[in-house]
Amino acid sequence: MLFRTLIISLLLALSALPAFGIAKSRPFSGNGLLVIRPFPPQRDDVRALAIYREPGVERIAELDGKDLPPLAPVIQGRREEYPVAVIGKKGNWLRIAYDDAGREGWLEMPRYWEYSPWGSFLKGRAARLLPGLKKDLYLLRREPSPTSPQIDTLSRQKNLRIIEIKEDWALVLVDLTAYGWMRWRDNDGRFAISIDDKFDPQKH
Repeated sequence: MLFRTLIISLLLALSALPAFGIAKSRPFSGNGLLVIRPFPPQRDDVRALAIYREPGVERIAELDGKDLPPLAPVIQGRREEYPVAVIGKKGNWLRIAYDDAGREGWLEMPRYWEYSPWGSFLKGRAARLLPGLKKDLYLLRREPSPTSPQIDTLSRQKNLRIIEIKEDWALVLVDLTAYGWMRWRDNDGRFAISIDDKFDPQKH
């Protein structure tokens, strides 16, 4: 009887899943964005990304850029470029999560890669809300505070232009008609928005 109950419970749980399996979690944001570019031809001695336990100390992994956890659907990298969330920074050394299990290590950044704190990268960008968010992440507020008066409820169809970043909050222009503050990441540091390269409010 107990076995039968367990089987029924398992089948009910599986039936509640999406048709194509468990949806992937939204990516963690970290402190900023690293864009990894291909090594130049003259660096034929370098074939992989070297990951260290501490900056320059104890190599723990060698990976190709395509093996790193992707930031999609938040950011789509150009061909042969790999956007990665940065967790920490010491000079030219950046701490990243290098696999889907969340294991972290340090990567040395050459001059032809690009690092930007999120406040710098997101400012002026067009964005849209991601699907499946908690209700409070769809709220547009007067000030960057969860207790600030609500101005509007946003939807995924709204076109957003990021004006300013203040910690977890973004001041946005909504459909060229209204301003307000919204959360661009949740309390766990996961993204609530995706960067919309196709829509540019300044051209509409």
